[in-house]
Amino acid sequence: MKRLAWLGAALLAVGCGTSSVDVAKTGDESATVVTVAKFNEAGAPTVDFSVPGMHCESCVAHVEGILAAQPGVKDVEVDLDSLTAKVAVDDKAFDGDKAVAALVDMQFDDAKVITADAAAAAKAKAKEQATAPAEEAPATPAEEAAKS
Repeated sequence: MKRLAWLGAALLAVGCGTSSVDVAKTGDESATVVTVAKFNEAGAPTVDFSVPGMHCESCVAHVEGILAAQPGVKDVEVDLDSLTAKVAVDDKAFDGDKAVAALVDMQFDDAKVITADAAAAAKAKAKEQATAPAEEAPATPAEEAAKS
């Protein structure tokens, strides 16, 4: 059995060669139970990515690793079925363009940001409105008649 364990690990490391991994179960009641945190328990702003090109669990692991290594990332959740990733971020330190560039560097060529949560979108819109010149509304026919 030990001889085959290295083979399974090697296939998983190579990636795209396996689609599932067997998980060992134990009857030991003294075994430590690991509690897995729910995605984004702290409620940080989130950014969603489209990552076409993922087709196996190894791809998912690569995308998780790439996104988790980006500055400002607090949590990552990748969904193979929808080919998306959701990232909880510190919006002061996170740069979505750099994250997409990192995904493209790892051969996920069509990766892109698809949505940011409402808080990040509102922040960006407020910043855009503050720097944009004010536009004058076109005059109505009644206003035009009053001018002449």
